[in-house]
Amino acid sequence: EISLGLVGSEMCIRDRDKVAYDEAFSSLKSGDYQQSIADFSQFVTTFPTSVYIPNALYWLGEASYVSRNFKRALDEFTKVVSQYPAHSKAKDAMLKIGFIQYENKQWQQARETLGKVIASYPDTTVSSLAQKRLERMRQEKH
Repeated sequence: EISLGLVGSEMCIRDRDKVAYDEAFSSLKSGDYQQSIADFSQFVTTFPTSVYIPNALYWLGEASYVSRNFKRALDEFTKVVSQYPAHSKAKDAMLKIGFIQYENKQWQQARETLGKVIASYPDTTVSSLAQKRLERMRQEKH
C-alpha cells in the first residue's frame, strides 16, 4: 500500500499548471482553435507565474493567427518576443509578427521584421521561412 499524504497533494497542486497547459494544447492539436484560445487565456490568467507561460502565449497567438484574429495574435506574439526574448519560442513569434504584418499589408514593417529574423537567427528554419516570405513579397512587387 502506497500513501502519498502531504507530498502527493503538494505535487498535485504543483502539477495543475501542466495539466491545464496540456488540456489547452490538446484543443489546439485537435483543431478546436476557439476552445484552445479560451483554454490558453484561462491558463495565462490562472497560472501567471508558470514556466509554461511563454509557450502558452505563443500557442494563444498561433490559435488566434490560424483563426485570422491578427490583432490578438500580434498582441500575444509581441508579449513572447518582448517579455521572453531568450525563450525558444521568441524566434517563431518574431517570424509570425512578420507574417501578420504581411497579412495586414504593412509591407515595410514586414520587410524589417523578416530581415531581423534572418539576421538574428541565421541558418534556422525561421530564417528560411522569412527568406521565402521576402522572396514572395518581391515577386508580388510589395
